[in-house]
Amino acid sequence: MPLALVAVLVTVFFGLQVLRSRHPDPRTTLDDLESKGGFLLPWVGDPKRWQSGYDLSLLLRSGDGVSTAAILPEMMRAFHDARHAGDPKLRRYLALALGRTGDARAGTVLAEGLEDGDGETRLNCAWGLMQIGGAPALGVLRQAVTSHVDAGVRKMAIFALGQLGDREGAPVLRRALGDPVLVFALARIGDASGEPVLIEILGRFTPDGAPTGAAAQTRDASPALNAVRALALLRDEPARAALARAAQSAGSEDVRRTARLALESPEPPAGGASP
Repeated sequence: MPLALVAVLVTVFFGLQVLRSRHPDPRTTLDDLESKGGFLLPWVGDPKRWQSGYDLSLLLRSGDGVSTAAILPEMMRAFHDARHAGDPKLRRYLALALGRTGDARAGTVLAEGLEDGDGETRLNCAWGLMQIGGAPALGVLRQAVTSHVDAGVRKMAIFALGQLGDREGAPVLRRALGDPVLVFALARIGDASGEPVLIEILGRFTPDGAPTGAAAQTRDASPALNAVRALALLRDEPARAALARAAQSAGSEDVRRTARLALESPEPPAGGASP
């Protein structure tokens, strides 16, 4: 019995060492995702393939110089198969993984995914197109801004165009200047068309438009903070005047401090990034 116990412990020890030495990579993770076999499958039921999709998206996020060119066709096929299999969680993670490849070939399936029946998958596909960029992805995102039925996808597409610095898409964004997300996206590309909206948003937190007492303490200041950051990118006289008013008299200390920092900044951050 003692010898048998020692043998079991040694076996367990070396087995754990083997597991620790195994470093997952996109190729093996994709193989795990596509595996449908196994003698236990009839008893365990759903093998939760989405977990492999999640692992794949994390591996690609970490980068480490991993090349995905060879496995991209299989990833795209797995994305299609997950739709036919009715596995929305797997499609969500595969959309993230496809976007993280940065490969323009993935843009085709991600564009199709914008019409998926699952809302999170649609958003992840729009995000993936932003990661890929390039003329085809920009064309799809511009179309989504103007005509997609899902408001969440429209907002994600607006955000993507701003992040990508799509100056040619500015006319598309101007068509919906009432949407603050659109206005922020325009500011990121140096377009002041939405400046009156930004000034109006910020004005709600100055004495004439700000609540008093307990309401002032509980009011969400994030719209005003975003307006400050967008106005800081424009840097023209109306923007600076609005920032100066906010720095002096905004009802939120966070807004006043952020406006002061924006005024003190010597020049707009490079690349349209928020200060």
